[in-house]
Amino acid sequence: MSRTNVFVSYSHDDREWLGRFSLHIAVLERRGLVDLWSDTRIEAGADWELSIETALSAARVAVLLISPAFLGSDFIWKREMPRIIAHTKQGLEALPLIVKPCAWRLEDELVRFQARPTDGRPLSLGSESQIDQDLSAFTYELAAKVGKAIATINSPHEENSVSDQLRVPSPVQLEGEWVGYYDRTRPIRLLVRDTKDEVFHGILEYPNERTVTIVQGAMHPIWFKDDPIWSQITREANVADSVAISFRETGYERRGSGSISFDGEYRAIATDGTMTGAWFSGKRLVGSLTLELR
Repeated sequence: MSRTNVFVSYSHDDREWLGRFSLHIAVLERRGLVDLWSDTRIEAGADWELSIETALSAARVAVLLISPAFLGSDFIWKREMPRIIAHTKQGLEALPLIVKPCAWRLEDELVRFQARPTDGRPLSLGSESQIDQDLSAFTYELAAKVGKAIATINSPHEENSVSDQLRVPSPVQLEGEWVGYYDRTRPIRLLVRDTKDEVFHGILEYPNERTVTIVQGAMHPIWFKDDPIWSQITREANVADSVAISFRETGYERRGSGSISFDGEYRAIATDGTMTGAWFSGKRLVGSLTLELR
């Protein structure tokens, strides 16, 4: 089954945060780019566990609204989280969104995922405008991860800020051996394989250190030029002959002399034989990436 939906896990004590999050995502739902699912869609008398399992099977992303009530919910931790973790091994990406201050770092199952906003700063500690800014950035990220078709969105400062024209990109060969450099001086070799339903797996090799890591990534059928992360990579790419991708290292296949950080992800724009991007820790660009397909 192709995963296209957004699953939301939350405590009923945090309904106001579900509402605020849903308000930001509404623009994507209206344009048919995402389908947002929460337990508010379960009808009276329905089998709750079956409904949740069905929704997770169709989801590309699970958004976790983290709060003290979320951490204290027996239902979430006994019924929902085990299913969410199981589906992450089948292509689901879990995104913790910290809405209130809480000791979420004590939960190993949450620490393994990269929290939003940046550095796990709770939304509730920000001003009203900061909360909306953080949720807007998160909306752009979800659009890139779950969007169903390529759309070019101009900068909001430009004339005709939103183009509703959907275009199908020219095919870009992603599977194969990509060779180049991280941060211009560190040789790397990315082997992409097993691409299916816009998800791919592979390995990333650091020849000088004899280190090899396991990689899991995704091709994004929609990306926005004014997204706070993609805009740091390029504003020049032609979406008609390029594809946006992201991938993260999930562990070692072979541990060499080099130390690898697993708390960030690579984002890149791939064209015919060239991949240009960077490694990000949260929204912060750390080092550049340039690769060519052999």
